[in-house]
Amino acid sequence: MLLRNIPVLVIPSGVRLVTCGHSHTLISMKDGRIYGWGYNSYGQAANEKSTYAWYPSPVDWCVGEVRRLAAGGGHSAVLTDASSLKELCEFKLAETVNRSNARLIEDVASRTGADALARLCEKLR
Repeated sequence: MLLRNIPVLVIPSGVRLVTCGHSHTLISMKDGRIYGWGYNSYGQAANEKSTYAWYPSPVDWCVGEVRRLAAGGGHSAVLTDASSLKELCEFKLAETVNRSNARLIEDVASRTGADALARLCEKLR
C-alpha cells in the first residue's frame, strides 16, 4: 500500500475572512477574534512570538468588527467598522485611516510598496 500526502482544504467552522501574505496568514472569526501565524520577523503575523509562529495566535490589539483583511510581503492590514486601518509592517506602525485622509495615505503606501495598504485605502475612498 502506497501512502502519499494529499493536500486538503481545511477551514474550521466560524472562519469569516482569510488573507495570506508572502509567508503568513491572518483569519477573522465570526465571533470577532483574529488569529495570525507564519513568518513573523516584522510582526506581520500579528503576534508577539518569535520570528515564526507555527500555530494560529490570537491578535488582541484590534478594536471593532473586522470588515476586511489584507496581507502582503512583510505587512498585514485590518479594516474595522470604525473605519480604522491598522497596519503591521516593517516599522510596526499603526495608523488610523478615515475618508478624509485615505487618499494621502494611499499615495504614501503606493510609493513605499505597501500595496495591500494602498488597496484598502482605495476601497475606503
